[in-house]
Amino acid sequence: MNPSITKTGSSVCPACQMLGHDGDFCRATSLSDGRIMCVNGCGFIAPFNAVSVPSNMPYSLKSLLAVMLGERELHAPYLKLTLATFGPHASSNLAAACAQGNEGTLLNHGMFILSADRHSFAKLQVTYRADELQNVPEDFTCLKKKALDHETEQFLRNLNLHSCPPALVKAIGKLVSIGFAIRVQDFSTGSYRRIQLHCGGNIAGTSVPKGIMVEATYLV
Repeated sequence: MNPSITKTGSSVCPACQMLGHDGDFCRATSLSDGRIMCVNGCGFIAPFNAVSVPSNMPYSLKSLLAVMLGERELHAPYLKLTLATFGPHASSNLAAACAQGNEGTLLNHGMFILSADRHSFAKLQVTYRADELQNVPEDFTCLKKKALDHETEQFLRNLNLHSCPPALVKAIGKLVSIGFAIRVQDFSTGSYRRIQLHCGGNIAGTSVPKGIMVEATYLV
C-alpha cells in the first residue's frame, strides 16, 4: 500500500450492507483518504452513508450500484454516490399522478447519480422503472465481466482525447463489460458531452428502450 494512504481502523462495507450481507460478509477497513477497503471483494469504495439508498430499491439496481462504486485499484479514479431515489419524491407528486392515472409510473420510477469529479460537472445518471426489469440481470455482482472489443476500446481512447474525466471513462468501460450497450454519443453541443447506455431490451414491437438507462455527461 502506498505510504500516503494508510489503514485507520475497522469499518463496515456500505455496498455489502446495502446488498443485505451481515457479520463477516460486511467486514472492511477504513483508509486515511476516507474510503473503505472491503475484505470480501468489493474493492475500494467511497463511503456513501450520507446518501440514503432506499431499502425498497430493486436488488438488481442495488447490485449495479455496488459494481459501479467498487474499484479494484487503490489509486484508480473512482465514483461517488450523490443521490438515490425510488418511488414518489413527495406526496403532492403522488396525488397529481394519481389524479392523472399515472401513479404506476411514479411509484415504479427510480434513479441514482454518481459523480465522477470533485464538482459533479461529470456524472452518471442511472434511471429505471421497476416494472421494466424483466431482461436485466438479477445480480450484476455475479456477472463475469467480458473483454472489451476493439471498437469499444477505441471509443474509450477517444473519450480521453475529448477530455472526459478518467473516472467517467473507467465507469463507461465497466458498464459495457457487464452488458450495457452504447446508444448515443453526442459531442456536438458546445462544451457539453453526453453518452447514453442501456441494458434491458426494448418495449415489445418497438425500438423504445426499457430496463436501465444510463446517461454520462461532462463539460469540457
